[in-house]
Amino acid sequence: MRAESIDTGGRGTSTEARRAADHSPYLVERLLGANEENLFNHVKFHLVKQELDRLPFPKPKVLDVGCGVQASRHYLRRLGFTGEYFGIDYEDRFEPGAVVDLMNPEGISENIPWEPDVVLMLDVLEHLYEDPAKLIKLLGSLRSLVGDSCTFIFTLPQMYRLDRFKLAHLVYPEHKIRLTQREWRSVLEAHFDVVRVQGLGYLSSMPYLPMASRHYTDDNFLGKTFGYLRSRFFEWPAFKPADLWLSNTLGKTAVFQTISNDVMFVAKPSRAVVTSR
Repeated sequence: MRAESIDTGGRGTSTEARRAADHSPYLVERLLGANEENLFNHVKFHLVKQELDRLPFPKPKVLDVGCGVQASRHYLRRLGFTGEYFGIDYEDRFEPGAVVDLMNPEGISENIPWEPDVVLMLDVLEHLYEDPAKLIKLLGSLRSLVGDSCTFIFTLPQMYRLDRFKLAHLVYPEHKIRLTQREWRSVLEAHFDVVRVQGLGYLSSMPYLPMASRHYTDDNFLGKTFGYLRSRFFEWPAFKPADLWLSNTLGKTAVFQTISNDVMFVAKPSRAVVTSR
């Protein structure tokens, strides 16, 4: 079903009512007001485009699950992507192609116009469940919707807010779960065969280092240092090609993949039948 024919569950209602219906209010407000033109996204979407260029067909159909404000579409088009794109999300205010309950993916196939060649889940899984078993079940449902030839591209946080260290003083409510690279891979491999792993974002991970201190708060010296580094210093244009180069060199070496901002997994649906743990 195409976007214009589905029930968006809230468009045309008051702003207050739509805010009350947000699944992740903090995330919605942050993304709607954020500048998506930043160092991290520059590197991430260049690497995603590189993966799309590896595919054996020139115009793949891309399904962006958890598309948010559709930064993927904007970046990929600018980088020369000419295939079909369709974004779905459970947040109505992002105005995706279809509003779909990501917690109940069985309904996805009814809301997309075609079977995808590629499924993107870029910084999505960490926002959904605290329990890895529930993530595994969800991934199994997504895997069942596509053929064996479909490619999945996942990006997941590592040094972002120092997620991989699971520090008790760094509570970020929009991240329901914090896992190491090995733990994320274990979740994915319940239903997918990982064919490639790459670290992405080395310079863009530097601003998070002040958060290692237990004295860190958003409004003290450490917090202000973080804000300056992330929003100003590391947004110097010359850092973009440098960080992309680092991601395409260090990011391909296993020992460095755990100290990048994100880790990217490229995977194919497993043909083995695996039950949820």
